[in-house]
Amino acid sequence: MNRNARVLVAAALAATLMTLTTEAATAAPAPNATEVNVEANADAGQQLSPQAPVATPVSVLTSDPQADIDTALNQVGNEFMLAATVGTMAGGVVGLVGGCVIGAVVGAIGGCIPGLGIGAAVGPIVGGLIVGVPAAIAALAQAYSTLHAAGEISAPLAVAAD
Repeated sequence: MNRNARVLVAAALAATLMTLTTEAATAAPAPNATEVNVEANADAGQQLSPQAPVATPVSVLTSDPQADIDTALNQVGNEFMLAATVGTMAGGVVGLVGGCVIGAVVGAIGGCIPGLGIGAAVGPIVGGLIVGVPAAIAALAQAYSTLHAAGEISAPLAVAAD
């Protein structure tokens, strides 16, 4: 593998890692109120012991499950499209450069130009798939885990009273 190909592969991997890092950064759970209160009081110089969590009444249905599922699927779509767009842009550049190099090496009629055209056509498709599909799979797994933990997916059905 020549130097240019290594650089292009490294750029595609960097784009994939940036997309997955962004996804992981947005997936962090929010701290609970007890941790925030203890940290805020510790910053003020007060020594407080952590409070025991207080039981709060929870209604049977705290939110609309279908709205939560729709929101999760919209988030998956957004993350996939962001990753696919980055992959398409990187794939286009890799396809242009790689196609030109391959066309020049093969020595087809016109040299670089036919390879450039083929690389420009195939590169964005391959780049979008290589970067977009793993991000979509990770986003779907995250959405499923979140919805399952909330009891909105795979929740037991209520038994109808006779």
